[in-house]
Amino acid sequence: MNCKTQCTRILTALMLLVMPAGAWNFFAYSTEKAPANAKLTHPEVPRMPAAELSQLLEKKADIVLVDTQSPDGYEMWHIPSAINIPYVSTEDLTNRQLMLMGLPMEKLIVIYCLCEEGDDSARMALELLQLGYGPENIKVLEGGLIQWDENGRPMIKQEMPN
Repeated sequence: MNCKTQCTRILTALMLLVMPAGAWNFFAYSTEKAPANAKLTHPEVPRMPAAELSQLLEKKADIVLVDTQSPDGYEMWHIPSAINIPYVSTEDLTNRQLMLMGLPMEKLIVIYCLCEEGDDSARMALELLQLGYGPENIKVLEGGLIQWDENGRPMIKQEMPN
């Protein structure tokens, strides 16, 4: 067994010890409803409505905005000021968690992915919670990047290649 595999197994085992089964029940649910056709992934993860995030960005609030798309997707379109930490479920967990641990624990961190269900962003939020980030500082953008764009909110977009 190589060192990387061994470290990954140890880190995974430690994470399982830190968060006992059923401990997620105390996290708040969003009071706003998700889109009628979207089934939320991990509804126990707190959500932030797009209007609230938009207000925070307009006020230039001191928050961290994390885009979970692949680097290519991020280059094509993302919310201004967002940083890119890709969520790839088949990727080695260790590298992503090292990047996540570099995020400030005292700031609000809003995570988004492309889809309305919040699949990748909710999973990344759960990873942050397992790493010790407070539930009051971790939110997932409700409706994802698709709804953000459909509602005409600020975006950085590149022309699609022909």
